[in-house]
Amino acid sequence: RDPPEEEIPFCTLKSFPAVIEHTIQWARDKFESAFTHKPSMYNLFWHNHVSAVDVLQRLKSGESMDGAFQVTKVLSRRPTCWEHCLALARLKFDKYFKRKALQLLHSFPLDTRLKDGTLFWQSPKRPPSPLEFDLKDQLHFGFVVSTARLFAGIYNVPYSEKNLSYEAVARVLSEVDVPEYKPAEKHIETDETVKKPDHMKLTVSSEEEREAISNLEEAITSGFTPEAVRMMPLLFEKDDDANGHMDFVESASALRARMYSIEAADRLQTKRIAGKIIPAIATATAAVAGLVALELIKVTGGYGFESFKNCFFNLAIPVVVLTETAQVKRTQIRDDISFSIWDRWSIVGHEDFTLSDFINAVKEKYGIEPTMVVHGVKMLYVPIMPGHSKRLKLTLPLSFQTTSCLLTSQTEKFGHLGQDCDDGLKGPHHGPRGSVETPTIPGSL
Repeated sequence: RDPPEEEIPFCTLKSFPAVIEHTIQWARDKFESAFTHKPSMYNLFWHNHVSAVDVLQRLKSGESMDGAFQVTKVLSRRPTCWEHCLALARLKFDKYFKRKALQLLHSFPLDTRLKDGTLFWQSPKRPPSPLEFDLKDQLHFGFVVSTARLFAGIYNVPYSEKNLSYEAVARVLSEVDVPEYKPAEKHIETDETVKKPDHMKLTVSSEEEREAISNLEEAITSGFTPEAVRMMPLLFEKDDDANGHMDFVESASALRARMYSIEAADRLQTKRIAGKIIPAIATATAAVAGLVALELIKVTGGYGFESFKNCFFNLAIPVVVLTETAQVKRTQIRDDISFSIWDRWSIVGHEDFTLSDFINAVKEKYGIEPTMVVHGVKMLYVPIMPGHSKRLKLTLPLSFQTTSCLLTSQTEKFGHLGQDCDDGLKGPHHGPRGSVETPTIPGSL
C-alpha cells in the first residue's frame, strides 16, 4: 500500500506557500473550485429548485437556502460573450496576483512581529510582491487566455482561433476597467491546524442575502430561466494539451511562485505534481510488461478462457497473486438485446444530422427508444425537462455547444444512453454507449 499523501495546511496553500509544490496545488485547487465545483453546484441547485421566481420569493421571505448566495453570485458574473470571458480573466489576474499580495502586506506589514518578538515574515513564510499586469509578458498573456478559455467552456461561450491572437486580446483588455485596490479589514488564517471551510455551510450575512436577492431579481428581469442557462463543469485532464487545463495550472502556479519569489517548475514537473503522477520504477514496469506479454501469447495461441489470469504483485514484500478472470457482466435489455461495458453502438449520420434524426436512427436500427441523450456531464435531451423538445431540431454540433473550433474526430460519443450525468436526478439503468459518425466539418463542439 502506498504511504498516505501528506496534506498541505490550508493556510499555507491560501496565503503562505514556501515551495513550488504549494503553488502548483493552489493552482490545481483553483481549477477544481472555479471550473468543476461551482458549475456542478450551480446545476444541482437549479435542478432542485426549478423556478427562479419561487427561489426569489423564498429568499425575500427570509428563508435560508443552501447555496443560494453562491449560485446567484455565479449568475451575476456570467459572461455572455468571449470579450466578457477575457475581462473576467483579467480581473482574476488582479485578484490572485496583485490584490492578494497587497492585502497580506496590509494585514501583516514587513516589520510585523509575533508575541515573542520574532519577525512574522521569516522562513518558511515568504512575503509576497504584487504583480503588475503586463500583456507583453508571456506568462501574463498565457494566464489570461487560458483562464478565459476555461470560463468560455463552463458557460458555453463560443470563440475562434482569431480571438486568441495577441492583437485581439490586447484590443479587448485595453477597454477593461480594473477597480482600484482598497484594503479590507478581514481575517487571514495563520493556524496550520485549521481545515479548509465548506463554503456551502458558511453563515451568510444579511448584506450577502440582500445581494443574492438583488442579483436574482436582476437576472429574472433580463429573462433568466434555470432551464435555459446550464453550466458545463470541466473535469481536469492533464494529458490533453488542446483543452487548456494544464495551460491554466502551469501559468497560475508560475505567477504565484513569482509573487512569492519561489523558483518555478517546468511544464513536465507541474503536470507530474498537479496530476499526482507516481513514477514507476524500472523493475515494476518490466514485471507489468512481462505479465501483459504472457497474456497476449495466450490470446494469439487460442487458449481457453480459463487459462487467462489477473495478477496482483508487490515486489517490495515480495508477493505475486494470480486470480481467475470473471466473465464480463452483460445486462439484458430484452430477449435479443444485451450489452456489456465493451459494447459500442454506432449511428452513421451526415452534416445536417439533428438530435431527432439520431434518436429515430437508434429506434430504427436497434428497436429501442432512448430515454435521454447526454454528452459528458451535459444533458442534451430529456423529455421531461422544460425546453428540451426544442433541441430535437438542432444539428448535433450545435447541440453540444462547447468551445472547440473544429470537429477533429469523425466519431463523437454521446455517453451512456439512458444515463443522466447530472447529480441528484435519477434516470433509468445505464445502457451501452452510443455514437454518431459524421464527416469532419467546421462546427462548435
